[in-house]
Amino acid sequence: MDCCSHEGPAKGDAKFDFKKIADGVHVAVAAPAYKVNCNTAIIESDDGVVIVDTHSKPSAARVIVEGLGDITKKPVRYVVNTHFHWDHWHGNEVYPVAYPNAEIITNQLTREAMVRKGLKRIQDHVRQVPGEIAKLKADLAAAKSPGDRAQLQADLGHAESYLAEVTALRPALPTMAFERTMKLYRRDREIHLLYLGRAHTEGDVFVFLPKEKVVVTGDAVIGWTPFMGDGYPEDWVATLDRLAELDFTHIIMGHGEPAGRDWLRTFRGYVHDMVEAVREEAARGATLEDVQRRVPDRLAPTYEGPFSTYGDYRPWRAGLLRNIERTYAMVS
Repeated sequence: MDCCSHEGPAKGDAKFDFKKIADGVHVAVAAPAYKVNCNTAIIESDDGVVIVDTHSKPSAARVIVEGLGDITKKPVRYVVNTHFHWDHWHGNEVYPVAYPNAEIITNQLTREAMVRKGLKRIQDHVRQVPGEIAKLKADLAAAKSPGDRAQLQADLGHAESYLAEVTALRPALPTMAFERTMKLYRRDREIHLLYLGRAHTEGDVFVFLPKEKVVVTGDAVIGWTPFMGDGYPEDWVATLDRLAELDFTHIIMGHGEPAGRDWLRTFRGYVHDMVEAVREEAARGATLEDVQRRVPDRLAPTYEGPFSTYGDYRPWRAGLLRNIERTYAMVS
């Protein structure tokens, strides 16, 4: 990978490592945070910048805006949202303020999901986070070790800051939407926005740079066990097979370090083998509890190691059990 790296500015729990992937193509890799942030792809062209995904809160998006100054002085012209999950678009509002001519783009399915489900989840967070804060305060009062107290105190501060941000959020919905394909032709670069089918959500958007052989996947491919709560496990593999038909060498994922095609094969294998194992068990009449007991041991020799890179941050077996539950509900 043609990669050089530098740590960008930070704000609260929003920290990013800026990495060069190709000429004019960078990724801001999100560090673990109390409220998870996604990675952001930064694509520079002759007349401006395309940003892909904007994190869980405006303060995180502002970190990217500040860090852009070390990469380019060109304005952001387009912001692309890969799907409707909160950690990929709650920072949208920052860009039209910083760059008044910026357009926000996604596909029609994702925009509809933002309106139908995403806006409701903002209000869910406003209602739920006070409970998180109360629990953190109780845990802090009961904590004995200095290390535990320091971590809980930091988490409490992040939770209180997040509540203030999500309460004041002014959701900036996409201003442009496409159906299956949209292409941005700049003088020095082609940028393809693609809908390849259902995977992590009903409307995952992929960003493909054919000249640079780079693809941005959102959460349809990530560096740890995928979240399938809004996903379509049975469709996911076919969507990844369509992705594999593109000519690329570098993957900028929604979460985790940049990767190559080898990781796509591993990730696709996990989704395929998990779905097939659950389907076989369900066809034999197994209960969910039986499937959750047997399938992890079946998949562990192949996948537990590769999916445990991030250790306790995203434990493989815990994510697998949730994936099995979602898949079992859909195949049985």
